[in-house]
Amino acid sequence: MNADKIIRSGGQSLIGIVGGTNILEIEVLRDVIEKRIRTPYGMAEVDLGYIEDIKVALIRRHGRKQNKPPHTINHAANFSALKKLGIRYVIGMSSVGCLREDVELPALIIPDDYIDFFSSATVFKDKLVHITPGFDEDVRRVLVKCAKKYGINVVDRGVYFQSRGPRLETKAEIRVIKNWADCVGMTAASEATVAKELGLKYAVICTMDNYAHGIKDEVVEYEKIRRRAKESAYLCLKVIGEAVKVIWNEYIDKKR
Repeated sequence: MNADKIIRSGGQSLIGIVGGTNILEIEVLRDVIEKRIRTPYGMAEVDLGYIEDIKVALIRRHGRKQNKPPHTINHAANFSALKKLGIRYVIGMSSVGCLREDVELPALIIPDDYIDFFSSATVFKDKLVHITPGFDEDVRRVLVKCAKKYGINVVDRGVYFQSRGPRLETKAEIRVIKNWADCVGMTAASEATVAKELGLKYAVICTMDNYAHGIKDEVVEYEKIRRRAKESAYLCLKVIGEAVKVIWNEYIDKKR
């Protein structure tokens, strides 16, 4: 099927993936068409294509030109575009710093909760609405199940701490947050909140590519993080590809 038929053939059968800089140079989908989708919150860039024969919408959260730092990402537009396509299930993929000395790297973590004190990401700008935030347990369960098939170290629960970015955290900041969280990143908590506000089921799988600043006295350098993250991304995408098939078979195809 030509990729132009993806939208016409029914958005309800699409699955969403949101990834970061570590997938910019990796061919994730086949038969890709690039779209710009207008939403009430701004424009979103979406790649439409296939993983095997399953229709997928991919958002590169930092932009196709890698020109959107964490604090400037328009999460509301990105997830509104996915909802506009009829998508309900979304998998996030991210790279994080490890806050636990007992975890041997490289590893994957599939967090079940998060702390986000600094983000203002929301779709509600002109009315008072309170949602109960969190990662979706159905999507999370699928990611855990698929990740454990590949023989890599998997932390199947944990707390994700979101810092503002784009700078990395100081040693003093890490000393504080390591008492409350297992990993630190800059985007997944905002994505989870906005997804929940829009009624989308979202969970994230993270590659632990480095220890955070001061953990095990490791010196944190951004270019080193990027290199390790790209190496881990190939395995992570295998897990996501498997998870897409499971979500399709267990939650979408059965309901068609």
